[in-house]
Amino acid sequence: MFWLSIILAASVPIVLAGGLINRNKGNGKGIGWQFIRFNVLSISIPTIGLLALNGVLISEASTLIAAAMAYSFAKTSD
Repeated sequence: MFWLSIILAASVPIVLAGGLINRNKGNGKGIGWQFIRFNVLSISIPTIGLLALNGVLISEASTLIAAAMAYSFAKTSD
């Protein structure tokens, strides 16, 4: 269980750094809504797994994570 927690915790900065490196390669793309959605998913899924694995997933944390996901996926691209 300890190693799984380490892997989940380490996956968040690795995925975020990889996404930023990919965006900043000089291809002219900025940080748009798709990248924001990617970040929300890459942060929330391991966070939910960590909290559930350690038995501290409470309703307030679930509500905040769900609200962040709902906000990022409800936004329409203009």
